[in-house]
Amino acid sequence: MENTDQNIPGPLEGEGQKQAHQGVYRARLNEFEGPLDILLHFVKVEELDIYNIPISRITKDFLDYINFMQALDIELAGEFLVMASELMKIKARMMIPRVDEEGNIIEEDPRLTLVRKLLEYKRFKDASEEVAEIEAEQRRRSFRRNFENDEKEFEEGVEIDLSLRNVTIFNLIKAYKRVISSIRKEVIHPIELLDFSPENQREFLSERLSMDEEIEFNELISNIDEKLRIICIFLAILQLALDGHVEVRILDGNMSRFAIRKKEIIPLDQQ
Repeated sequence: MENTDQNIPGPLEGEGQKQAHQGVYRARLNEFEGPLDILLHFVKVEELDIYNIPISRITKDFLDYINFMQALDIELAGEFLVMASELMKIKARMMIPRVDEEGNIIEEDPRLTLVRKLLEYKRFKDASEEVAEIEAEQRRRSFRRNFENDEKEFEEGVEIDLSLRNVTIFNLIKAYKRVISSIRKEVIHPIELLDFSPENQREFLSERLSMDEEIEFNELISNIDEKLRIICIFLAILQLALDGHVEVRILDGNMSRFAIRKKEIIPLDQQ
C-alpha cells in the first residue's frame, strides 16, 4: 500500500468537507468494513437523518471516497462499486419519479431499501460492539492463563463447567461461532424492522429455562431464522452468565456445542 499521507491531486482537493473526509479516510483505511459501514460513517459525521437521507449528498460523498481510494491505487471490493451503482440509480429515481396520469407519485420512496439495509447493518454493528465490550470487560477480570493465547486443549467428550465470573468467555464465543457456522438457514429479507434486543431476549431465555432446567444452544435457536435475534440471545446468555444467573457448559472438546442451565434469574423489573 502506498503512503496514505501523500497529496491527492485534482478534483479531490479544494472543499473543506472533502478534506475533512479525506483525513478520516487516511486514518481509517483499514477500519471500514464495507460500503454500508462508510455510509453509516457519513450519516453519523454529517448528522444526517437516516430515515430521510439526502441522496445526492451521500452519493457524492461515497463517490469521493471511491475516487480517493483509486487515487491511492487501492483496489476496492466489488461491493463498493455495486453500492455506487445503486446510489446513482436511487438518485436518478428521486430526480424523475414515476407518476400517474394525475401527477401523483406511484412508487415507494426509492431510498427505502437503502434505509432498511443501513438500519439492519447498524443493529448488527451495535451488537458486535457490545460483544467486544463484554470481551474487554472479561479480559480485565480474568486471571493469567485464561486468555485466548493460553487456552488448554480439552479431550473430546469432556464436559467443562464455565463460571464466567472467574473464567474467560473466549471459549464460549468460539463455541458460539462454531454453532452458527454449522447452521445453514434460509436467507430471509424481512420487510418490517426487527425489534430484538438482549433485554427482550433475556425474557425469552427466562421463559425457556422455566420449562427446561438445561437447554443446548443449538436446540434453543433451532426454530429461529433471524440472525439478529440469535446474536441478541447470545448476548443475553453472556450477560446472565456474567451476572451469575445461569451456568454454561461446553459439551465437547471441539468447542462446537454448549448448554446453559438455570440458576436464579432475576426479572428485569426487580433489578
